[in-house]
Amino acid sequence: MTQPEPPTPTPTPAAGRLPPPPKWVRNLVVGLIGFAIVLGWIGDMFWGSLVDRHPLGLILLNAKPRYLLLTSNELDPVSYYVVGTLRLVWTKPLVWLIGAWYGERAIRWAERRWDPRGRVVRPAQRIFGRWGWIVVLVTSTNVVCLLAGASGMPLLLFMALAVVGTLIRLVVIRLVGNVLEQPIDELISVIAANRVLVVVLSITVVIGSILWERRRGRSELGHLASLDEALHDADAEGSPSRDRGTASEDDSAAH
Repeated sequence: MTQPEPPTPTPTPAAGRLPPPPKWVRNLVVGLIGFAIVLGWIGDMFWGSLVDRHPLGLILLNAKPRYLLLTSNELDPVSYYVVGTLRLVWTKPLVWLIGAWYGERAIRWAERRWDPRGRVVRPAQRIFGRWGWIVVLVTSTNVVCLLAGASGMPLLLFMALAVVGTLIRLVVIRLVGNVLEQPIDELISVIAANRVLVVVLSITVVIGSILWERRRGRSELGHLASLDEALHDADAEGSPSRDRGTASEDDSAAH
């Protein structure tokens, strides 16, 4: 009697890491990151129309430092800090999840797409185990968020550090905005007087930049699409071999 084959063990995640999610969850996370990128493009296109008339809408779309600086004196402290913080941090746990789910595979992808010469990702990874909390406090870029998840940093600790670091940067920007209030008001007056021209130029620059980056293979959405493909391959590599075994049996039967 043929002994039944033992079940194929499911790979277990490293300590502090999470098992890969269902495909729909992964697609949702990647899609939300892509949605944030598109919102940023819209903000870059129409900032000249929003900066004085809808400053809160502008930082909801795109909370780059220059937009925060231009709108800091137009917004009350609650709106500025609450909306600014939420807009800046809401994608960070999503990128953290990618690192926590896929670990080294995600880091290799980041190295290929963002840092092909290895100047940032690997050096940052080496110091992250000991000084990761300082790195997150100082800057929580996408690479840092990815490394935080891959290193096993707890999500609550990561978010607490990211929020504190973000609030510090918002305070600095608001203080600079207070000091430069008069020049900023004068600049906004010039923008308002030439609003149509500013918006047309902004749309042209953004679309041109997107097309140029796409041509050079550096499009943000292109990177995201390659990430989705890489994670799909990672899921396939980590899945049980039942489907492969079934396929082999079917091939044998066909012969």
